[in-house]
Amino acid sequence: MEEKIICGITGVGIYGVISISMFFIFFTGMLVWALLQKKSYLNKMGAMPLDSGESADKFTETSQR
Repeated sequence: MEEKIICGITGVGIYGVISISMFFIFFTGMLVWALLQKKSYLNKMGAMPLDSGESADKFTETSQR
């Protein structure tokens, strides 16, 4: 039943073209963005989860006194 309803709508085929175009443009843009990143930026971002941060350093300094 749904198939008959969808087939009866004029211009429904353009939605597939629009969605695949948006998918292609988005992921192509993300690929270009990832390839253009500088190695120093990527290394800095990769090390962020391992950094203790300033707040942790201040806490250890005050707790050791």
